[in-house]
Amino acid sequence: MDNPGYYAILPANVRYDNRLKAAEKILYCEITALSDANGYCHAGNGYFADLYGVDDSTIRRWIRSLKNLGYVDVVYCMEGDAQQRRITPCGAYPEGGHDVPASGKNARPPRAKMPDPPGQNCPHNNTSINNTRDNNISAGAREGLDVLDEFAGEDRTLQDALHAFYDNRREIKKPMTRRACVVLCTTLSKMVSDAKVKDRTGYMVAALNESIMNGWQGVFAPKDFVDRAPVVHSPGGAAPAPRQIGPDDDISQYF
Repeated sequence: MDNPGYYAILPANVRYDNRLKAAEKILYCEITALSDANGYCHAGNGYFADLYGVDDSTIRRWIRSLKNLGYVDVVYCMEGDAQQRRITPCGAYPEGGHDVPASGKNARPPRAKMPDPPGQNCPHNNTSINNTRDNNISAGAREGLDVLDEFAGEDRTLQDALHAFYDNRREIKKPMTRRACVVLCTTLSKMVSDAKVKDRTGYMVAALNESIMNGWQGVFAPKDFVDRAPVVHSPGGAAPAPRQIGPDDDISQYF
């Protein structure tokens, strides 16, 4: 992007939040700069990935971090026949409105409005983006992966299984739309709730793996699933096994 003609906003609460990576703070600035008059940023992950020289999954993690900390809100909506993602910065503007009056030479000028139609500074998700790293994945497909990643959250095991199912659908020539990804997540959530299992991740992963093995397009309750409570590892590693003490042992050696 050459000679950008807009201003970004980095409020103090974002700037000094040590939980955020430096790149996530910069992405937040970019989101504010690309926001339209209603406060919505429509740029897709592919655009941000090209801009910062990273892959789409990295952008998804950055946006998820900003969302989890309450700095942005992410919603999906229909605009005509196309699905649009809207990223809204939360608490990014001074009290009383989005624009700051230019009262002096050091005052920040008002944010530039988005041009119509969108130009290079404010691409929409339904605009074709030249992504040289993976030009086989459309903007709509990236939105589908966004849905799966948001459903998985920080659970990398579930995320990997969802991506494997997604890739398998592409391999069998039945690629998933964003709507199909939403249906998949809804089905998994209901299925695991109805099963009342302790290991929710294990149950969903088993269902996804079983579907992949059988070449199914949907997911069903896994057969022969053995429910186990998830293992929680303490920072110090696994707890030592209980000692076996015999009747003739000197117990003082254990203190």
